Amino acid sequence: MAGLHTHYDTLQISESASDEVIRGAYRYLSQKWHPDKNPDKLEEAKRVMARLNEAYAVLSDPKRRQEHDAWITQQRAAAGGSGGAAGGSAPPDSGSADTLRDYYATEIAKGRNFWIWPLAFIGCLILLGVIFSISPSLSERLKEYRIITLLVLLAGASAVTSSLKDKHRAQLLQQHETRILEQRYTEHMRQKTVRQVVIGVAAVLVIGGLVAYYGMGWNVRQDQLQAAKPGEAKPSPAKPASLTVENACGRDLRLAVHYLPDGAAWRTEGWWNVDANSSTGLRGDLGLIESTNTIFYYYAESLDQKIVWQGRDDDETDATYALKGRTYRFDRVRLARTADGRYQLKLTC
Repeated sequence: MAGLHTHYDTLQISESASDEVIRGAYRYLSQKWHPDKNPDKLEEAKRVMARLNEAYAVLSDPKRRQEHDAWITQQRAAAGGSGGAAGGSAPPDSGSADTLRDYYATEIAKGRNFWIWPLAFIGCLILLGVIFSISPSLSERLKEYRIITLLVLLAGASAVTSSLKDKHRAQLLQQHETRILEQRYTEHMRQKTVRQVVIGVAAVLVIGGLVAYYGMGWNVRQDQLQAAKPGEAKPSPAKPASLTVENACGRDLRLAVHYLPDGAAWRTEGWWNVDANSSTGLRGDLGLIESTNTIFYYYAESLDQKIVWQGRDDDETDATYALKGRTYRFDRVRLARTADGRYQLKLTC
């Protein structure tokens, strides 16, 4: 029955189309023929949209779709089994099957981006690592302009992903007919749904856990519960330890330190003279130079100023501090406590 026109023909899909295909076809055609996008042929667009809305309303409802399928079977039987929905004409100017086929291929190719994009970015990072190993001078320049480097990496990954997506789309269009692409589109949409559910659940668990741990103070509660366990003594806070300097160089030197006293702000103090091959404890304006913080900054130089102990300009952990009208670069060190509970700073030539 060549004149039989069904809602499947209106949406340009097969009668065995899945719910995903029905939704995708309606989404594509309704966007294409929305009156706002067709101001030059407004009446035609309204007519096509009315047919599309009616077709989708029927085929998206399982009961109404079953009744529509029964009506198709009845019409074919009455016509003696000739013709069929596949031979029915599409609504006037509703777009060709090729454009809908292109839509399926495009959506399937987009699904690859989810996996290709991070791989492309990792590939760009590996390439950047190779460049670093070949040219250390270039690596310093790239570190200096790290924001621009990151943007270039993102643009490179995006270009690679877009190129591979277009290539995959062209292969789909070349190798498969509309019916096959319908089936692959169905599989793609189901995988996309599963992926979104997994990512959504993981995001909720991670964000919820962080909010609960930090926002609701669970970390504090865990510390309190740990401290309240019977039979376990609460560890006592660390006691301040004094700083001792050992001059293992054969020259007399003078020394300045920047440190964090307990209950006070960071301080810079100096100068102390330390004789050659001797060891001495430091005492400043607050008494002994002592702290519970294991990090100290120091500057030292021999009295003849021929040997200087200071931080490096390329070391971001070092810092500069002012002392008696001059600015010096201090070296940053982390000291461990000795057996008798002191910090020992050893200076060698």
